[in-house]
Amino acid sequence: MENNTIILIAVRLKSNRLKKKALLELCNIPLILALTQRLQKSVNASNIVWCTSINPQDDELYFLAKKNDIPCVRGAENDVISRFIKAGDLFKAKNVIRVTGDNPLTDSKLIDLMIEDHIIKKADYTFCEDLPIGSRSEVISIDALKFSHKNLQEPENSEYMTWMFNRKDIYKVNKYISKNKKVNFPNLNLSVDTHQEYNNIKKIFNFFNKIHFDLEYAIEFINNNIHIFNDQIYYKINNSKNNIINVKYRFEK
Repeated sequence: MENNTIILIAVRLKSNRLKKKALLELCNIPLILALTQRLQKSVNASNIVWCTSINPQDDELYFLAKKNDIPCVRGAENDVISRFIKAGDLFKAKNVIRVTGDNPLTDSKLIDLMIEDHIIKKADYTFCEDLPIGSRSEVISIDALKFSHKNLQEPENSEYMTWMFNRKDIYKVNKYISKNKKVNFPNLNLSVDTHQEYNNIKKIFNFFNKIHFDLEYAIEFINNNIHIFNDQIYYKINNSKNNIINVKYRFEK
């Protein structure tokens, strides 16, 4: 199977709710490094690249990447897609995996399965809604990235890629269905956006006391010890942003 797919981690240190969350510690290393090391288990992705901004406050990320021999691409702070395109062109990728830097439990096994399905079905955009929030990823073709960036009304809103690409009227969208019932818990929240969420994730890593453990074991630990987690372990649907963020294309009214 012909494949040149890279993992792109969108990461910045600017955060209103949880300052410098990418540098918070998990098992004595920064969260972003824990995420990167876990993603290195992927066998179908050829590289992992951090995509951050040229804002001086993100210099710390750049030097951390350099220290750990991790490719780091920098670009406009509010134009994530332009950074992704820059990284994709640099590594001559046909597809990219979109991962956000505050999701340390992003599942590398799902990534490999989605890459295969994406290529077989010749999709523009592949996603999965079965796993917990904070463990999912998306596969996007470079051609789709370039088309969207050229045609978006407001490219500065490009961090909201899910809304942009999950458009069957514009792209060939592929919804991947996870067959592993042990990880299909979409009601769980494993992202890190608040102190409460960070405390939940820290409890999981502290229990295993290592960076590498399967997502299904983390979920089993949560379900067997739900009383030790705060209520942010459950995902709460919030569609408020969807009503105010413009992710329309130039050819739409």
